[in-house]
Amino acid sequence: MRLSILDHSPVDSGCTAADALWATTRLAQTAESLGFERYWVAEHHQSNVQAGSSPELLMMQIAAHTQAIRVGSGGIMLPHYSAYKVAETARVLEALYPGRIDLGVGRAPGADQRVTRALNDEKTHQIPFPAKLKDLKALLLDDKEGAGDQPQPIYATPRITTLPELHILGASGSTAELAALEGMGFTFAHFINPHHQQGVLAAEHYRANFRPSKLHAAPSVIVAVFAVVADTVEQAERLATSFDDWLLRAESVAPAEALALPDAVDPTQYSAEARDRVALNRMRVVVGDGPLAIQQLQRIASQYQTDQMMVIPMIPGEANRQRAIELLARANHESNLRAPQRALQEN
Repeated sequence: MRLSILDHSPVDSGCTAADALWATTRLAQTAESLGFERYWVAEHHQSNVQAGSSPELLMMQIAAHTQAIRVGSGGIMLPHYSAYKVAETARVLEALYPGRIDLGVGRAPGADQRVTRALNDEKTHQIPFPAKLKDLKALLLDDKEGAGDQPQPIYATPRITTLPELHILGASGSTAELAALEGMGFTFAHFINPHHQQGVLAAEHYRANFRPSKLHAAPSVIVAVFAVVADTVEQAERLATSFDDWLLRAESVAPAEALALPDAVDPTQYSAEARDRVALNRMRVVVGDGPLAIQQLQRIASQYQTDQMMVIPMIPGEANRQRAIELLARANHESNLRAPQRALQEN
């Protein structure tokens, strides 16, 4: 199984946003040393817990402090921005770090209506997401005839000799269909929508309808899920109470100010409704020691028929996040070594 990371740059209790962004940089360096394939960063606005409001800038920071790991956005919320600007930003990154840039884009706002208005305050109209996506593809490929319904008399700069990988992020079947028809990678947000096999069906539809392009010759399905991993299952469960509390607050009218340590969380004070919500949210996260977490990730990967899993380590404490990805990498390496032996025994 191939492992990658999607980092929300969590702000720990007692730390600043600057601390969180530098912690993300150090975690990316560790991920590279451990053999993780990709390191993506997210776009969140008006969140005190999640410091990454500008994935493009954070990608530049991470790429500059690493050597080979693929660096990407998970993702840039395309409806807020012009396809032209996003394409040129991606081209600058690809020019500086050729063969290492993943451009992940999504259609969700990543913010409430007030922030959405602020991000779009000078726009006179909204361009439909599918049309904007085609424009972006054309600008990346220098396809002057491929952007929308009209020939495109402009081109994006700088000139580059390699192309970034383009991935559509989604939590529904509609984005899977767009990714398939446009020949783009598809990343499903299992951490948002793990219910009713929607992601599995979306991945099946994507593969069945995929049209090869210069951006992707073959289908590419990545599945993203929250992960809380520690040396023991008991330690992981304890850290997971912080995750539970953060997500519960994030979905309420009183979001948390920071990612609290377990000592500051008292689940016994939750209402019955909150306890039900926590139980439901546990479908969005894998919790355990290294081997148990890998088993859970493999089970999800098997459902989606992919070998690409992306973990989101929303775990309190930089040292705990560092330890979590070390444990994941070790357990995954051991599992990968055993895989040929299992195949021989089955045959």
